[in-house]
Amino acid sequence: MSLEKLYSQVVAISLAILLAASTAFAVEATGDGIDRQQALNSALRTAVEMQIGTAVASDSIVESGVLVRDEIASHSKGYVTSYKVLGEGPTADGYAITIDAVVDSELLYSDYTTLAILQKMSGLPRLLIFGSGAGFDSVPQESMKELVHAVSRTFSEKFQFEVLDWPMTRAKYSEIEGSMSLKKAAKFNRLLKADYVVTVELELPRDANPVMHMTCVRISDGLKIGEVRRPVEQYVSLSGKPAEVYRRAVEAAKPETYWASVRIARELLDNMESELDRGKGFRYSLTFLGFPELPSVCSVLEDIPGFVRKEIKRQKGMNMEVTYWSTLRAENLFKRISTALKDDGVEKFQSRMEGRSMKFRWQNPEGF
Repeated sequence: MSLEKLYSQVVAISLAILLAASTAFAVEATGDGIDRQQALNSALRTAVEMQIGTAVASDSIVESGVLVRDEIASHSKGYVTSYKVLGEGPTADGYAITIDAVVDSELLYSDYTTLAILQKMSGLPRLLIFGSGAGFDSVPQESMKELVHAVSRTFSEKFQFEVLDWPMTRAKYSEIEGSMSLKKAAKFNRLLKADYVVTVELELPRDANPVMHMTCVRISDGLKIGEVRRPVEQYVSLSGKPAEVYRRAVEAAKPETYWASVRIARELLDNMESELDRGKGFRYSLTFLGFPELPSVCSVLEDIPGFVRKEIKRQKGMNMEVTYWSTLRAENLFKRISTALKDDGVEKFQSRMEGRSMKFRWQNPEGF
């Protein structure tokens, strides 16, 4: 099934569910556990599972052993906006509690749809994830390694993204010195081969809980795709040695990695979907230098599968710059163009791809 059809089907199902659901529902649920906290967590999960409903519960979307429904239920606390204890007390096996929980139905179904799409999609974008300590009250990048790893695991293990965890892999790219930044990611993307940058920042304001700040930027053109700010539930005292304060803050922020990642993942999907829905596909910049038969090149581009439309921005002599829209992902399109040029008789040319910018030069000139 094509990506466009998949999006259309999932969006249609999502809209039907959302129209049938109000924003929030009160659900009575009971939970058991060895202590009160475990029993409460069980009751919260039961409330969310009840709200997911039979339509969602019957969907057994599995990818790499991850069940979407279980993923939602295991993070049930984030979908319960409030709850009231109706009854509680010790039992022969531990503790039991009954609550009246208000579940954010719209958020739940929205997240379910996001996860379902992510689990089904193939060829997901490649993400470069690193810590950002730009703010005055932010945890330094070097102290953020553990939190960056947690975010990376969420994107890779839960959502099946291809992830480049910068703290873990920086030794592989000795050419890149110092701390990673968006500017460096764009400059060295010929090595990194990433589609998007995800930055993770942890702010430590005085007399307030830490705030997790995550952004997603498309490397090819610097477009900000999404941004999330989530307060950390646990207060972190700033007393003590800085290294110890930073360690406590990172540990407190780990539970927020899932929620921030879901929000960023949704922004990514919405951006990709909106491009396709507008009938433009993904936008690319193609440059052809020294090609003697530019009309032939134009014909080749229009015959490539996934072609939507093109605009010639500049053309002079044997050089041409084209804005090109395609439903193909960048790496696939790059290979398709190269193969199509060779099939058209262009045997000697050099090519280079940086994000969504692709350059092709006739034969083998120096300096390319």
